[in-house]
Amino acid sequence: MKYVYEPTSLKAWIRDNRQLFVEHKVENANEKFKGTFEKLENQFEEVQRYQSDEFNKWFNSLKRREKLLVPNLYRDNLDETAKKNIISVTQQNAKNDYRLFRVMADVVYQTCNLDEMWKIFKYSYAVHQERIQKRMGKEEVQKWKGYLLSQDPIRHLATVAYEGERDFLEELETFYLNENFPLFKLVLMDVLGFADEDFFIKEKDLYKNYFNQATNEEQQKMAENLIKNCQLNNVKGLGKLIYEKLKTYRRKPMLWREVGESEKKRFQQWILRLELKSFFDQVNQNHERFVYWKKFIYKLEDAVVTDERKTLIMYFPDVVIMEVLDVGAVYVYTTKTFNLHFQPKIDRMLQEQEQFSNRPLMRVKEVKRSELMERHLIYKDGWLRHANQWQDTFDSWLKSNLRWEVNEDVLQKEAERIEDDFNSER
Repeated sequence: MKYVYEPTSLKAWIRDNRQLFVEHKVENANEKFKGTFEKLENQFEEVQRYQSDEFNKWFNSLKRREKLLVPNLYRDNLDETAKKNIISVTQQNAKNDYRLFRVMADVVYQTCNLDEMWKIFKYSYAVHQERIQKRMGKEEVQKWKGYLLSQDPIRHLATVAYEGERDFLEELETFYLNENFPLFKLVLMDVLGFADEDFFIKEKDLYKNYFNQATNEEQQKMAENLIKNCQLNNVKGLGKLIYEKLKTYRRKPMLWREVGESEKKRFQQWILRLELKSFFDQVNQNHERFVYWKKFIYKLEDAVVTDERKTLIMYFPDVVIMEVLDVGAVYVYTTKTFNLHFQPKIDRMLQEQEQFSNRPLMRVKEVKRSELMERHLIYKDGWLRHANQWQDTFDSWLKSNLRWEVNEDVLQKEAERIEDDFNSER
């Protein structure tokens, strides 16, 4: 009988630890790529300003792998001579090497160059179409044809990924595009402009990630798209993120300057309703004071909570009203009087809260209710107590002294009209 040695234990260990070999192989491949590309970059520093004949000589002296890396040297800040040299030799190489097609996908996605680099990308596919398509299914072939023939590649990718059967990220990966490339952000920003509410809910983590990394201009665009395309109560987490970063347009007007007026106002009313409800929820989910003040939400411009969440300051166009959580009177000041005597304290508190927002152990000194109680400064006996039938007393005072509409049905219809006007503009 013939015995054959089988390293069973070793095979089992290799099978169970296969990922170690894969990671090691990828790591070595990346290191090799970095080393080769770094060497190529150093050479390019010396030859980038060569005239075309000399630059071609240098390019032809490179190894095949090095030639494939040359398109990665393209940058928008290169001078025109260097750009033309890279475009010229890459165009030539596209005809000779089918592998350049895959390289050009990364280059387009990295540079976001939808002019010369895009043309070479398309050309490399056309020249080697038969060979490239051998690895594709019929559906994939059609998708690539549609993509490379599109007049607006970003919109095309956004539409295909949005309407596709796979997840948004998975659809884009079929075109070799992933989150690591700058072009991905352009596609995401485009799709947010026309996506429905379901997309925002499904891709909330993706939205949060890019919102946190975005410039203020990008954040404004993302905020505007969310407000336009969603019922804000259904994307509450994303709305709160926007408020955390941008506050409201009244408090941080420069952070909202690119957002439409109706979107700014709609978001403000929504977040202030939440702020009021959060304030009164500490006592009762249907607190009578919340029920009363919420009918004026459409007039409310801002709200600040202070004094260990026991005092609420409501900013209206004509007056500032201080409400309290427990026993105590309401103080009504004209906007001018409040700004002169009290607003600097509020501003300092808000500034410190923002400054130390990432330091939870740092306690900010809050403005106390007692610092805002000056009866000699109130407007027309605007010291209102929560006695029996206090709602009628408040209504009477607001109607006679401020000429406010106080009928809840009328106010509700006005709020609905504003919402209808917004929806008709969409």
